[in-house]
Amino acid sequence: MPITRPLVSVATAASSEQELARVTDSMKTLPTLAAAVCAAAFAFSAQAADSVAKIQKEQAETNYQMAKKQASADEKSAMAQCGVMSGDAKSQCKKNAEAVHDKAMADAKADLEKAKADYKATK
Repeated sequence: MPITRPLVSVATAASSEQELARVTDSMKTLPTLAAAVCAAAFAFSAQAADSVAKIQKEQAETNYQMAKKQASADEKSAMAQCGVMSGDAKSQCKKNAEAVHDKAMADAKADLEKAKADYKATK
């Protein structure tokens, strides 16, 4: 009995080649897609870190503005209390009020500068 080969139509052979090409393309696409997902995840995490630092810097700026107002109000109040004094006591009271104000302003400015430096370090 002679061995016969099954006949493969030209259309079947062509579709097999197309299927092979499709599978090969998808095999190339998968690593590319995975790399894109990894890159996006890294970019989003970097952006999130930047956003946190920016929010902290903005909060520090707001705190600085509030500290300036509070220091001025405290100084004004202390100076009013000094007004009832006389002589050296009044002079010393005013110096104290100014020193407390200056310290509060220096602390507030140092906090603001630290936040700005932290923000700059994250960029």
